[in-house]
Amino acid sequence: MEIGTSEAARQFKTHPNVLLRLILLGRLTARKNSDGHWLISKDSLERWNRQRVRRAPSRQVDPAEASA
Repeated sequence: MEIGTSEAARQFKTHPNVLLRLILLGRLTARKNSDGHWLISKDSLERWNRQRVRRAPSRQVDPAEASA
């Protein structure tokens, strides 16, 4: 089964540009359809998702804490 980059980004909670970069690096199996849009293999997405490292959002400094 294959899905488009927008749908994959929603399902796997990432940005479409991340997926495009992974396709170009050969880390995701994908092909272009007749309209020129990428279709990504669901199997390769699930494999990538199991292996990916998720970073915690950076902590923003509270201005009150910074001046203390």
